[in-house]
Amino acid sequence: MKYLFTTLAFFVSITLVRAQTTSQTWQVNGSLIDSTKMPIAGALVKLTSDKGDTLTITTGPKGDFSFKNVKGNRITLTLSSIGYQGLIKHFILDNDAKPADVGTILLQTQTNMLGQVNVNGSVPVVFKEDTIEYKASAYKVRDNAPIEDVIRKLPGVDVDANGNVTAQGKAVTKVRVNGKDFFNGDVQSATRNIPADIVDNVQIIDDYGDQANITGVKTGDPTKIMNINIKADKNHGYTGQLTVGDGSDALPKEPGVNNDNRYVGLLNVFHFNGDQQTALLSNVNNTNVNTFSFGVPAGPPVAVGAIELKKVALDLAQTGGGKISIGGTGGGNFTSQSAGQNGITDTHTFGLNYRDQWGKKLSFYGSYSFADNTTFTNSNTLTQNATLDAATTADQTNLQTARNINHRFNANIEYNAAKADYFKITPSFSWSGNNSHASGATTSQADSGLTAAYNAFSSSSLTSPNYGLFALYNHKFGKQGRDISFTFTLGSTNTHSYQNLLNIATAGTLDVPANQQITTNNQTNSFGANAQYLEPLGKFAYLEVEYAFSRSATNNNKYADVLDTTRNVFYPDTALSNVYNYTFTTNKFDINFHYAQKGKYNYTLGIAAEPETLNGNSALLPAPVHTSAFNIFPQAHFSYTVSKSKTISFNYSGSAGEPNFDQLQPVTDFSNALYPVEGNPRLKPSFTNNMSAGYNVFDTNTFRMLLTNVSFTTTQNQVTTNTISYPAVYTPNPLLQSTYFTTYLNAGGYYSTSGFISYSIPWDNRKYTLLFNGIVNYSHNIGYLTDISPLTYVETTEENIAKQLSVNPGLRFRVDIPEVIDGQVRANYSITKTDNSVQNDFTNASANIRALNLSVSGKNYFHDWTVSYDYSKTYNYGYASILRATNPNILNFYIERRFLKDHRATLRAAVFDAFNQNTGFSTTTAASAITQTTVNRLGRYYLLSFTYRLQKFAGVTK
Repeated sequence: MKYLFTTLAFFVSITLVRAQTTSQTWQVNGSLIDSTKMPIAGALVKLTSDKGDTLTITTGPKGDFSFKNVKGNRITLTLSSIGYQGLIKHFILDNDAKPADVGTILLQTQTNMLGQVNVNGSVPVVFKEDTIEYKASAYKVRDNAPIEDVIRKLPGVDVDANGNVTAQGKAVTKVRVNGKDFFNGDVQSATRNIPADIVDNVQIIDDYGDQANITGVKTGDPTKIMNINIKADKNHGYTGQLTVGDGSDALPKEPGVNNDNRYVGLLNVFHFNGDQQTALLSNVNNTNVNTFSFGVPAGPPVAVGAIELKKVALDLAQTGGGKISIGGTGGGNFTSQSAGQNGITDTHTFGLNYRDQWGKKLSFYGSYSFADNTTFTNSNTLTQNATLDAATTADQTNLQTARNINHRFNANIEYNAAKADYFKITPSFSWSGNNSHASGATTSQADSGLTAAYNAFSSSSLTSPNYGLFALYNHKFGKQGRDISFTFTLGSTNTHSYQNLLNIATAGTLDVPANQQITTNNQTNSFGANAQYLEPLGKFAYLEVEYAFSRSATNNNKYADVLDTTRNVFYPDTALSNVYNYTFTTNKFDINFHYAQKGKYNYTLGIAAEPETLNGNSALLPAPVHTSAFNIFPQAHFSYTVSKSKTISFNYSGSAGEPNFDQLQPVTDFSNALYPVEGNPRLKPSFTNNMSAGYNVFDTNTFRMLLTNVSFTTTQNQVTTNTISYPAVYTPNPLLQSTYFTTYLNAGGYYSTSGFISYSIPWDNRKYTLLFNGIVNYSHNIGYLTDISPLTYVETTEENIAKQLSVNPGLRFRVDIPEVIDGQVRANYSITKTDNSVQNDFTNASANIRALNLSVSGKNYFHDWTVSYDYSKTYNYGYASILRATNPNILNFYIERRFLKDHRATLRAAVFDAFNQNTGFSTTTAASAITQTTVNRLGRYYLLSFTYRLQKFAGVTK
């Protein structure tokens, strides 16, 4: 019996042990990092075991992974991630109940490039401190498409019909290719011309300048820039595109309407040979396509002010009014034509960009751009002027032909003398020229009837040569982290303009000079210097001491000659002429504590003191003018990279601003007879405080992405306007009779805040994506209105506080099935509500403006055929009945076929603005006026074009 129990106990124990062993499972935990100790999110981890387990998971935001209920204790992990070398590791798990931790596993960066591989489930977005990186291959487009087509698909990024790019609600102001400026940072030159199939990734960067990029210390307000990285296997070869097209307007047959010829000619060539890169861009067309953005040189205003009504624009900028453009534009599918550009432009452009590495230490990159554009505009402006006692209206028409010629050259030379020394020198030169002729008619009415009517004619010319030089030197001492940097800037901006203004009264009398010749010479020379020293306080901490000096000297000479009609000769008018010189000087001292743990934390905390002075003198002033200010303010920057899929940021900066010479010049400008303007030499410099915060997160499992940011701005001594309404009879100065005179004041109380959110939900391997975005802006502005009594000439001035709230939500659904369809349906709704402390019928009438825009755009593919469409419909609400708001339908479409070997050739037949409703319409509201402007745009036309593309990379020709 004893042996029986002993034997039974033995077998029972063996059975229990076997049962326990058979039923045991394990939990396996671990994490992945790269060589910089950063977690690798979204990596693929596959587990197999001796018991038949086959489990797959992707790593989380911290690079972590966990497998549960693993049956076998002999396991194999296969690890892979895009950009890293694959790895296989084997483990034997202990026979206990504790979770098995395989530890932290290191993946090495991929060093060899493979041929073209389609990777399903690759991570499309990576966060890197101040950078959001989008993998271009994750956003499919057809062969030969420009990179702009990819950028349109990126969450949080928007491209309007004119090609302007915004990211997280802020304008992208500069573009780089492989980390270097491309055509001086001109955004559209890259986005509309670089082929998408040679691009590896697109980065959206908060840039703090060259010095910050070297030292890592980030202060001030960043700018949004874009960096386009070319695929490593595309850095040896070339790609080129030639497009020619011809067509005609298809406008209704009406008196005075001509159907003109439409044409386009384009040649782009990109050559890559390792570090040597060359790009040539050229374009000739009359379809409103601009290769480069040169901006508008400062010069003489339009004679009748119908396009840029100076007085209303100033009110808008300083008193919180809002500009709402309701001219229709398509959804942005047509990347080669601009539906939203005012006027009709003949364009001739050429540009060359070059980059090379000369030896191991010296590199060069630079560009030259040229444009010769002639634009014809036909506009009508209706303005309702609100005063404290009465209201008037002004109706202005304007025809203008303007020719703008621009040259731009810049070069960048970088020299790494040794590991410790770095030099950069950037010389630049630009030249702008403008010749324009305009004619128009103006009528002004009050409750009592017609107050003024006249025709205006102008002829003007302008030249503006500008020079600049930037230099940077950085030295790293022997002690790790000890660093000193110096930067120097020199600049000279010159503008020489001439105007001949002719005003002819058609009703009543015109009190302003009827025939003026105005010559203006303006020159601003500037110099800046900066010194920065870093002292390490530990492994990651630094103390920064910085000094910055800035000085600008402006000489503004204005000479007005008025026609003596009795003798038919021009004589100088000293009342309208002046020589005004001023200087603006700032000295900034700051000390900061900086902490930077690469790939994790980067923050700066400090304090700055900035004295500033503004000195001016003029023969019209009894004595020189001197104003000064002293500002003490904190500085802060914080960036926390939680993982490659989550970042948090905060930034605070302060900056001083000087008034421009138009705001300071103490002489009346009668370029617009109805809206004269005079500067105030006693203006003080303004000071602006900026704060912003952002939170971005990307789910590596679902690929959902959330981008958010908020900002707040307040300005001390904001330069604002005082609009003075003069009666029909004003004997102290008859020139001001029946005019709306603008001058400038400093005011406190200005602030604004804004918020942005973008949330994208993709599914089915990003074949379908739902995107929501919203922008909210609120501003609190100060302006002034003054009325002159028609009997006593007593002035009555009232402060106007304009509070404006605008809300712009949008919803977009995208379908992206390669070689089948690439399309989207989009809805945007905007609300702009303005409350003014000065109440009148006009401000109340435009206090709640709404607009609904619905659009559908896309491309359907049928083997070698493509059908493209772009339709939008805009509904406008809330406008006063006197405003002729339209609800335009805009439809563009084309059919194209690709042919020849490797689809080198494309033939396209296109129709633009099929309903012929592409007229620009905008409304501007301000405390003292509501302005409605209609302006011509390129109407309905058709175009037949042929495109030939050729690529050769690494011995492969396409």
